[in-house]
Amino acid sequence: MKRAILFAAALLLSAFATAGPTYTFSVSEGTNPTNVGVITLTQISPSTVNILVDLIDTTAPLPAYGFLNTGGPHAPFAFTVAGLDAGLFISDFIQPVGGDYTLGLFTLNTGGGAATPYGVYGVTLDSDAGNGSVNAYYGDLEFELTRASGLSTDDFIIGPLADAYFAADLTDGRSATGTQAWLIRTGGPSPCPQEPCVPDPQDVPEPGTLALFSLALVGLGFMRRKRA
Repeated sequence: MKRAILFAAALLLSAFATAGPTYTFSVSEGTNPTNVGVITLTQISPSTVNILVDLIDTTAPLPAYGFLNTGGPHAPFAFTVAGLDAGLFISDFIQPVGGDYTLGLFTLNTGGGAATPYGVYGVTLDSDAGNGSVNAYYGDLEFELTRASGLSTDDFIIGPLADAYFAADLTDGRSATGTQAWLIRTGGPSPCPQEPCVPDPQDVPEPGTLALFSLALVGLGFMRRKRA
């Protein structure tokens, strides 16, 4: 019983230490008009984060935006993660399923790449499709990124060689193609998501979680009294 309580306490403390809040990135700039879509980071587990790139309009036959290759230093999607990139992998590619779409396949590149003119990023999603809007993926991106050693939404940072949290090579389906970047993060404990300052719901533990955490603390206190 004592060991079980201690083990539960260790797990809870670890989860509280590594789990990050939900963050959103809704303001973008670049070749296309501002605010082409919203990026949301959601903590799934202490080692996994869900990344959703919800573009404004991907509806056929005239979708507003899509991810593409244009050749040169323009990654289809790029970001930087604090810590080691080598242990990162996509544990689930939700949109498109398996990263596979009609004209190409998305793969994770932990060697990183450029997203001119917004700098160099540690991690990219690359596509093996041909260049140009005719080979673009017109849809939202959603995938779960995992690192066995732990991954938090707080680990997604603006790197030393980059100017934004995220960058993407987008097309409007016609003539406007180029890099779009998301420089502003909202949600979580800081900066405050709204005024007057209200904590993000993701930062407030659920009653069941609080009860388990309290039980673990009681167990730790009991062990200390026994040793005394």
